[in-house]
Amino acid sequence: MQVKIKRIDKALPLPQYETQGAVAFDFIARVNTVIEPHGIGRIPSNIVLEIPKGYMVLVKDRSSTAKKKGILMTAGVIDQDYCGDNDEILMQFYNPSDVEITVKRGERVAQGIFVAVGIGEWEEVDIMNKKDRGGFGTTDQKQSSEVQEQKIRIDSITPKKAQKGKLIVLDGTDGSGKATQTDILLDRIKKEGYKSSKIDFPKYSEKSAGLIENYLNGRYGNPDELNPYIASLFYALDRYDASFDFKKLLNNGEVVVSNRYTSSNMGHQGSKFTTPELRKEYFEWLDTYEHEIFKIPRPDLTVILHVPTEYAQELLEKKGTRNYIDGKNKDLLESDLGHQKRAEQTYLEMAQEFENFELIECVQNGRLLSIEEISELVWEKALKII
Repeated sequence: MQVKIKRIDKALPLPQYETQGAVAFDFIARVNTVIEPHGIGRIPSNIVLEIPKGYMVLVKDRSSTAKKKGILMTAGVIDQDYCGDNDEILMQFYNPSDVEITVKRGERVAQGIFVAVGIGEWEEVDIMNKKDRGGFGTTDQKQSSEVQEQKIRIDSITPKKAQKGKLIVLDGTDGSGKATQTDILLDRIKKEGYKSSKIDFPKYSEKSAGLIENYLNGRYGNPDELNPYIASLFYALDRYDASFDFKKLLNNGEVVVSNRYTSSNMGHQGSKFTTPELRKEYFEWLDTYEHEIFKIPRPDLTVILHVPTEYAQELLEKKGTRNYIDGKNKDLLESDLGHQKRAEQTYLEMAQEFENFELIECVQNGRLLSIEEISELVWEKALKII
């Protein structure tokens, strides 16, 4: 079936049917949209459709939207005559939580289905042939257990106010000041009256990081050439060992701030893959191993600090010497300009792809922002979830 479609922003892709047998296509958000607590937000879908005669488009949420975003969609019906040049389809969502929720540009949050429809022609009669079904309310009585079951299902996807702590990760390109910003954020959170602790990865000088130190020193060959799945396990085991301690902090209601985390593997090891498809497959594998098998907590927020490679190399030269690389100021990956450029690009892709990732551009208008300016931007991001 041929369908005429207009994109408002041609930088965004056409709607996709994700599998060969899919009957629904995905809608994506055209712009970043903030939905206030207990408020309704309308998200532009970037498309205008000329719906064929005899059809309508049913718009509903994707099965993962409520779980991942914590928002609920009101299903919509798009009629055949809603096809003016400016009739962009809007997706309406309700935010039942106590915090604002942001839907980012490019996120897939709804789906559409072409449905064949008929138009009723009324034939008025004085009496119907069928027997009464029992009157108003009797269906509810018969189906009370079904209603209760439905209520339980709805309650299970309605976000509740967090009873445990939050995990905030500071990550990004090498030389971007992650350690400095981690310390500043930690101090500010404490001054605001929250219980807060810091963790650093890798745990250099501890047994759990021994394989990582060997890897970065070149014991297993050129670090950029080692299989990324193997290298990722070194870091995952280090985090697994530490997770027994910081899980207790989270369960105690603390805000835990981490200098680097799983996202570092995603950025550096993910940069070794030559195609987006292979990189996506690796990301899914890493997520399963770290968070499903090893049960390492998922972050509530990952802030990506982006400093272009050219600036970052100058900053890395100013670093002090480090014991785990025999007194040098850069490890083998930090010294590899090709790796740094690929990792930089991968971090930027991650910030666009993943919903709980927030990007901070540390260089703006050709100027490297001050530590204080960057810390204010970090605080704005963190304040949304604590």
